[in-house]
Amino acid sequence: MELTKEQKQEWQKWLNERPENVRKVAEKIVPWKKYRDIRNDDIGNRYSPVSYEEQEDGTVTITCEKTNEEMPILGGYGVFGMSADNLIEAD
Repeated sequence: MELTKEQKQEWQKWLNERPENVRKVAEKIVPWKKYRDIRNDDIGNRYSPVSYEEQEDGTVTITCEKTNEEMPILGGYGVFGMSADNLIEAD
């Protein structure tokens, strides 16, 4: 997905309002791309970031919407507490 000029401006504004740790993760794991979880055998599931949360220790976790390739009729579902270190951009 290619962002429009207005979307880029809104994204930058949103980033500027975030704590530094959240901003760094959000710049790396952006919500308009799909990701794979490197900890699991990938059967085609993809993760789409929906929120970022800074923990008390300063780490940032990501909540993602996960596709459900095992049982697609059930649709996707939320996955909480994901680490940016475990997500890589999908094809």
